Amino acid sequence: MMFEYYYITDDNNNSNCVVRSLCKVLNRTYENVYSELNKLANKYKLSFNDIKVFETYMKNNNIIKTNIKPDLPVKDIIFLDGTYIVFCYDKNDYYHMFPIINNVIYDKNDKCLNLYTISVYQKIM
Repeated sequence: MMFEYYYITDDNNNSNCVVRSLCKVLNRTYENVYSELNKLANKYKLSFNDIKVFETYMKNNNIIKTNIKPDLPVKDIIFLDGTYIVFCYDKNDYYHMFPIINNVIYDKNDKCLNLYTISVYQKIM
């Protein structure tokens, strides 16, 4: 897998990995994705970072959960060509999300390779 630096923010220089991942995969602006996630979050009375919210948003945008097992080291997974979002953690209290497009990781650094999967999602064209 290759790595390419990817980090975007809103107009106030705030950034969130869920929003960034969805922006990259859906080719939408930070403000657009953030706004849409918050509308959905308000409907459920949850945070836009809540799994129910971002999984519903993904499903509405043809991004579906794959059957990749949880707790696998990200660096050990072989991704086929395609567009993925990896939701992972450090087996403690650090959670992260990043996109992989045609075997290129788009994130602020490559430390995500040392995290463990919670869920992997794939964009269906």
